Amino acid sequence: MSGELIDVGDDVQIWASIDGDGPTVLLSAGLGMPAQTWTFSGLPDALVAAGFRVVTYSARGVAPSSAPPAPYSVHDIAADAAEVLDHFGVNEAIVVGYSMGCYISQALFDVWGGTVRGLAMVGGLRSSTIGMVVNEMELELIEKLGDVPGSVSLFEQLMTIPSAAILRDDAQVANWRGMLAASGENVWTTVDGRRGQTRASYDWMRLGEPTVERLADISCPTLVVSFGDDLFFPFAGSQEAASHIPDAHWLLVDGVGHGGLIFDPERRATNAVTAFCRDLSATLPVET
Repeated sequence: MSGELIDVGDDVQIWASIDGDGPTVLLSAGLGMPAQTWTFSGLPDALVAAGFRVVTYSARGVAPSSAPPAPYSVHDIAADAAEVLDHFGVNEAIVVGYSMGCYISQALFDVWGGTVRGLAMVGGLRSSTIGMVVNEMELELIEKLGDVPGSVSLFEQLMTIPSAAILRDDAQVANWRGMLAASGENVWTTVDGRRGQTRASYDWMRLGEPTVERLADISCPTLVVSFGDDLFFPFAGSQEAASHIPDAHWLLVDGVGHGGLIFDPERRATNAVTAFCRDLSATLPVET
């Protein structure tokens, strides 16, 4: 995936890419998720094939983007995304978020001068106590040890990404352990990047976001996708949160964990987001 480093102000550069022709879709990734990871979901290719122009970016803190001194806020990261859209001359877009990218997508309404024509939030609308505990643990480890040990990160991923059925099968757990360990390269520009993104995530949850008022103010068509075995974003909480969005459709993808966007062999979330964008495309301008 080819891209470029974009100056977004305050000596911060954000790596971003753009591909395809048609109405614009912005993809905002989860905590510590490089833009290239979207490829494994099949979503960028599906959207380009459906006639969209797709913008992806690696948020501040994730290589090769800059990692300014921590802490960061969700709105800081959203402001970077807004600068990326402005750089590419985007005035209207469908916005898609995964995991923490759902926080960023909601904050974009506050900081971007353009128009969000549609919003899709996948595995990331209403967080859980488990998510807060994990963020607290990570921040404490960084404070005391200087970083989060690799074994801790592996355990977090192992307990949250696969489905509950996989976690009950020890042979499959062993396979997942090997796969996750093999793919566990450091994605952070510096430890400040990790600290900054984790603090942003934690503060969003600590402040009770998204509030009912924030959800009720979302006026565009909205798709909310939840995963049945997601411990970070349990489906019941996200279903309830979606009920406060005036024009929202909630979809449950059963039998997968938080990593369902990437690891669902049926790619149900990818297909749902693509169909949602396609249904909106008739109302969107083509910007070149």
